[in-house]
Amino acid sequence: MSQVLVPHSSPAPAPTDLGRLGRLGQLRPVARTVRDCLREARPLVQVMFVLRFVTGALLTASAAHHRVDLVHLLLGAVAWWAATVSVYIFNGVSDLREDRANRSERPLASGQLGESAARRAVALTALAGLVLGCAAGWEVAESAAVFLALGYVYSAPSIAAKCRSWSASAVTCAAAGTTYLAGVAASGSALTAEAAVFAVVLSLGVGLIAAVAKDLGSTRGDSLAGRRTLAVVRGEHSARRFCASSGVALTLILTAGAVWVRELPLEAAAVVFAVGALCVAGHCVAVRRDRPRAPYRSWMVTQYAVHLTALGALLWA
Repeated sequence: MSQVLVPHSSPAPAPTDLGRLGRLGQLRPVARTVRDCLREARPLVQVMFVLRFVTGALLTASAAHHRVDLVHLLLGAVAWWAATVSVYIFNGVSDLREDRANRSERPLASGQLGESAARRAVALTALAGLVLGCAAGWEVAESAAVFLALGYVYSAPSIAAKCRSWSASAVTCAAAGTTYLAGVAASGSALTAEAAVFAVVLSLGVGLIAAVAKDLGSTRGDSLAGRRTLAVVRGEHSARRFCASSGVALTLILTAGAVWVRELPLEAAAVVFAVGALCVAGHCVAVRRDRPRAPYRSWMVTQYAVHLTALGALLWA
């Protein structure tokens, strides 16, 4: 007797399973866009701005012997992170032509992130920063508004402070200073001498070192875009020499401030800053064609080390 073989078939997925799979499929492009936006906004820079905010708050509260409201501090830090993301995505949109000329691998320049999606992210994160800033306190919200305005002045085509080294230095220095002041506001205390010295020197470092060093290795694209940065106008050698000299001068200022204030966090930060400034100067002098942005990366490491050292000294003290 012959036997008919009936092929085994798996049960059809239930309608609820299909709906769930459909929703997951819709979420994937959104998740990819969020990931690309965060990459475009430079994760290391995002963390650095939050670290400035927190350091400003804790240095102030510690010197004033005041207990920080952790809820306000957390809300303020998240608000500042959102504002930073907005500013740097907007910068990426405005830098699109130069980044493509410099063969940047960032999401916008490489085409992984669409310009329209990036512009929507700019608006949404700016709004989130302002709303969360209001929840953290009116002074934090006001500082966030100033920070966003500075970001616009830096990148907007009609103004574009980024196109000249002196204006880029002024705006970035003001943005860093605003971040520390927002942290002070979130702490609920008045600005102390220790926090003031720390904030002034590190903000000047952003304006005098980071704003100049970031242009190293990008002169071709910057020149095509009509920028008049120090590296374009005077050459990369002059820009490197300026960064090295600024590091030395700021080391002397921070050391003098630490001697005047006589607080462990500032003294420890001054030692680490001196080592970092020496490393920046070394990278400026020893030019490597395969690593033109080494001075900028060295400065980023220095900033992280100085802030973490100051916070560690606060815990130790």
